[in-house]
Amino acid sequence: MSQNNQIPIMIEKFKKLERQYVLSDSSVNEYGFRLLTSGYQMDSFRKNPIGYYMHRREDGIALKWEDLKIEDDKIVGTPTINLSNARGEQTCAEAENGFLNAASVGHIVVLEYSTEKEMMLPGQTGPTITKWYNKECSLVDIPGNSNALTHLYDANENELNLVDLNIGKRSLPGLQENTLIDLCDVLGLAQKTTETEVRDAVKHLANKARNLEAANITLSKDKQSLQVQLDEIKSLRCRYEVTALLNRALEDKKVTVALKEKLNEDYANNPEGLKTLLAAMPAYQSIAAQLKNQKQADTSENWVWDDYEKNDPTGNKLKLLRANDPVRYQELFDKKFAQ
Repeated sequence: MSQNNQIPIMIEKFKKLERQYVLSDSSVNEYGFRLLTSGYQMDSFRKNPIGYYMHRREDGIALKWEDLKIEDDKIVGTPTINLSNARGEQTCAEAENGFLNAASVGHIVVLEYSTEKEMMLPGQTGPTITKWYNKECSLVDIPGNSNALTHLYDANENELNLVDLNIGKRSLPGLQENTLIDLCDVLGLAQKTTETEVRDAVKHLANKARNLEAANITLSKDKQSLQVQLDEIKSLRCRYEVTALLNRALEDKKVTVALKEKLNEDYANNPEGLKTLLAAMPAYQSIAAQLKNQKQADTSENWVWDDYEKNDPTGNKLKLLRANDPVRYQELFDKKFAQ
């Protein structure tokens, strides 16, 4: 009886859509800044052109982008859906049926940007990103959503805030009369001050600000140097205290030489912790001393209050008696101190 050779059927775990998406263009987005298509570093994204569903990285990679190119100032591409993803089938169906109609770039790395007014478009309030790339591009229901474009990063993966890239106030070619009067009031100048004099006053203030900034930098460096010296003094003090504590513990036979070296390393910057530890450690006692103490302990059963005070000036035995035999402790106390 012959056996038929069965060829395993490979089930595709991905599906390339038959539609193209716009990933980005040079228009002003809803956050007031714009990404120049001309500055897009496509090769950086092509190295790992992944995407998520709605920028939810925690849900796993939902797709990858193919056929990336620039057409008419638009960055376009075709998504291939990862059917192995938990919602891969659903994502594919929503895209094919027209429910996921937009792409949104995420984790935008800003390499260069401009705050020049000449590069701003009507309605633009933020910077113009002139050189950039993205690390992912998701399929979304609404483009430019709050999970994507609000997250900008520099080349070192430090998150940037739009406030850090804010345009701020820019000087216009000429000062309007009302503006000139307002500046005179702010600067404490006479209203008949000329525009040139106002500009000179502003430059003077700018120079003072730069000098003050330089002074602050110098002060900051001096402060850092002083902090380094203080840290060194603190470290030396800690080492001195630790050494003194361990020398005393060695004299009191609480530690051995080997244990002393180990504790010196472990508690180099923690003399208080070492002090607490050593306080709880008993001193070494020879066998003869232990037998003597045991003998004394055995004869303490018939002690009266004065015997405890005489033979145990530390009061430890009275404390043990109160804890272990409160009735006898009270009897001795009453005999000694009762009126």
